[in-house]
Amino acid sequence: MVFHIQNKKLSLHSRKMTLLALIGIMFILDLAVMKSSERLDREASSYTLTQYSPERLWVKKARAMMKDTPMEAMLPYIASREKNTAAFLISVAKKESNWGKSSPQLAGRDCFNYWGYRGHTGLITPSGYTCFSNPEEAIATVGDRFSNLINDNGLDTPSKMIVWKCGFDCSWDNPTAMKDWVHDVNHYYQKFYE
Repeated sequence: MVFHIQNKKLSLHSRKMTLLALIGIMFILDLAVMKSSERLDREASSYTLTQYSPERLWVKKARAMMKDTPMEAMLPYIASREKNTAAFLISVAKKESNWGKSSPQLAGRDCFNYWGYRGHTGLITPSGYTCFSNPEEAIATVGDRFSNLINDNGLDTPSKMIVWKCGFDCSWDNPTAMKDWVHDVNHYYQKFYE
């Protein structure tokens, strides 16, 4: 192969040098493309792709019910739960704390415990309530407990979920208080199924 520049033949040495220069340029371009690809991969992995889905009717109802309450901030986490679990998260919290308006605190800070939950996770208030570090942790922990009671124990109605108030043996509790608890929880629970 002979290269011509203005009708002049290139010497073998010049052709080798030109070829080496082209190989060097290709190598540099290849490195640049690889670096760009790595940078794009890193940047793409730092963003979470979300799919748009219309807000479900029960989420709209929950948003309207809890507007301007402390529990309103928990709605994004609640919305990711099963409908029945979400219904209990919201209806029990209404009964136990008026959606966070009256709830346990520790050292003057909100414990994000709007259900009267007494588990052995995290900090505990002097009165025995669990103090969560943030809304996400609260919904994860309490939501998992409700899901367990619903799915593993068949406690899928407010009357069955009375165990939340008095445990699996409610013989010690006041029957009128138990009836009121079921009535009040059921009132908000049913709003999810209207």
